[in-house]
Order: sequence, then structure tokens, then C-alpha cells
Amino acid sequence: MSTNEADTSNPYAGREQTLVKHLILEAYLGRFAHIVGNKWKTITYVDCFSGPWNVQSDKLEDSSFSIALRQLRKAKSDLADHGKSLSLRCFFLEKDPDPYRRLREFVDGISDAEVATRNAALEESVQDICDFVKGGGASSFPFIFIDPTGWTGFSIDVIRPLLQLKPGETLINFMTGHISRFAETPDSSTRATFDRLFGSIDYRSRIGHLEGQDREDELAQCYMDAVQRAGGFEYVCSAIVLHPQKDRTHFHLIYATRHPKGVEVFKQAEKKAMSVMEEARAGAQRRHRIQKTRQNEFVFDSKSMRDDEYYQSLRHRYLAAAEGHVLETLVRAKRVLYDDVWGVLSRYPLVREHDLKKWIHEWRSEGRVQLEGLSASDRVPKRGKGHWLVHAREK
Repeated sequence: MSTNEADTSNPYAGREQTLVKHLILEAYLGRFAHIVGNKWKTITYVDCFSGPWNVQSDKLEDSSFSIALRQLRKAKSDLADHGKSLSLRCFFLEKDPDPYRRLREFVDGISDAEVATRNAALEESVQDICDFVKGGGASSFPFIFIDPTGWTGFSIDVIRPLLQLKPGETLINFMTGHISRFAETPDSSTRATFDRLFGSIDYRSRIGHLEGQDREDELAQCYMDAVQRAGGFEYVCSAIVLHPQKDRTHFHLIYATRHPKGVEVFKQAEKKAMSVMEEARAGAQRRHRIQKTRQNEFVFDSKSMRDDEYYQSLRHRYLAAAEGHVLETLVRAKRVLYDDVWGVLSRYPLVREHDLKKWIHEWRSEGRVQLEGLSASDRVPKRGKGHWLVHAREK
């Protein structure tokens, strides 16, 4: 088929980066709610920049808060089928009056969850959020979603109390593309906003000599380090979301947790979303070509349009970086718990646990690494089993 008409049936046409973000949020929360709901009696979901922004559905079905509530409700229903009761609590925050009115209309129709809203900025609302979270009692598990449109309003010092909630997990949209372009601006007031964003000026020396992708990656790592320190998280991971039409980073989704199971689920959500991202980018690029040339293109399906050369180059890049980091950790520490090696690997986007196990197999074959703690039935190291990697030359 061929067409030069807009796809009015696709609510994410023209905002494919939002589709990827929502897919990761949806896939993660679906698993998260089932896992947490088996141990905790209440889930408290907090959306710090709720909107809605640029939604296409009259019922706001393509908004982050609607997607989150849908996944939480499904988990609640599934758990009820197994005799478990799960209560849902939500805090939705939006400072712009017009989107807030639409948000309130949506919330007024909710009867199966406790919902609080605020028409205010995050800087003014952190204590309200913390009080609401604590109002769920000792059996409540909070998930904090921070999805700004720029780099202001969520500095480390502002969100620190939210990051320190225990138990608790956080997902943050780090606008890498914008931040990379302005992070070393000569304007003192703008530079000060970046200093507040990262919680210190250390990022300046870390990116001062870098350009392009190296610069973007280091900025993301700087912010991940800041989040990890502020919240005392064991694990901080990132998923990269590319610009729909250009071969460059749009933003990173930074995920922080204190449990390895969360990392596993986040990595699975990332993997699922990446395949969709490449198909969506191919469609966006095709639409752009049609609009530019005013000529139809014949295409049979979205997969036939995919040219994932750039994506694959990024995957090779992060594989090499992750492998080097793991080896460096082994050489330095001599003997490392497999769980800790998994923590190192999890910081890198597009890298999976099966990649790590492949490296370990190769390193053992080369005599560079030995394993300790495996039972006779264990063929590969596993998390939570007390398995160790030992740098062979230090054995």
C-alpha cells in the first residue's frame, strides 16, 4: 500500500519518543505491580509532571497517568483472583492550569483508587508528596515518576526527599539532547540551573573534554551517579530513547531501585520497547520523506522499512563500554560477587544479562576468569546464589 496522509489512527504519530517512554512505563509497571502486590498491601504511584501534554485521545488514554492507572488496576484485578487484596493510591501533580483542569476531570471519574492532585510546581509540593506517601502506612510501596519537559524544576536537592523514600523506586526522564547542548553555556544563570540539576559542579570536569555521543553518555552517567548518591540506591539503570527522525539521543529514562529484581524487570521492559522504537522511527522517517518530497512510497509493513544501523552501532558501543567496565572491576577488586557484576552491567542501555554470561563463558575459555560458589548443577552463574567471579591471574 502507499499513502501520504497522516495516520490519524495512531495517537503517537509525530511523537514516537513518547510512545517508547510510555511502553517502558507500561511494561515495567505491569510487572512491578504484580511483584510488589504479592508482598505489599498498597501501591502509591506519584506522577510529578502529569500534564496531560499533547495527548490525542479524548479520554486521555495516551497520557502517562492513564497508562499507569490501567496497569495498576490490572494487577489489582489479577491479584484479587488469587485472593490478594491490593489498594491503589495516586498523587498527580501539574503546575499549568489548563492541563490541570483536564487532569481533574479525569480524576473525578476515578472511584477505585485514592487520588490526590495538586495544581503546583514540584518545588512547592515535595513535602505534600512525602506526606501523602507516608499516609499509605508501613505497607505502602511508592513509585515516583518524574517526567519534565526540560531540565528545571527537579534538581537533586529538590527531589532528594522523594529519592530517599524507603521502600521506593524512581523513574526519571533525563532530557539528554537538550541538556547536552546547553550544559556548558556561558550564561551564568543557566549554568547555575545545571549545577542544581546535578547537585554539584563535578559534571563540568567530567564532560569538559568530551563531544558528541561521549558527552551525552557521560552526562547521563553523571546524573545517574547523583541520583544513586542522593537516594542510596543499589542500582541505577538507563534506557536510551532516540530522536524519531534523526540519529541522535532524545532522552534517557533513568531508573533507580534497591532490589535486583527491579533491574531485571526494567531491562525486560527496555528490550521490549527498543524493537518498537526502531519500527516507529522508520515510520516517522518515512512520513518525513513523504512530506518533504510530496511523493508516495510503497511499503508492505513497518519491519521492511527498518534501517537499524545506527541503533546497532549504539548497541556495539554500549556492549564494549560495559564489558570494559566489568573487566576493570574484576581486575581492581580481584574477586567480585556476580550480583555486583550485574549491577555494573545494568548501568548501560541496550546491554542484557545474556551478554554478560556470553562474556563470562569466553573469559573462562581464555583462562582469564574463574567461578566460585557454583554447585554441580549450576552451569552458569546466577544472581542471589552467592556465585563469584575471580580474576584468574589473582587466584
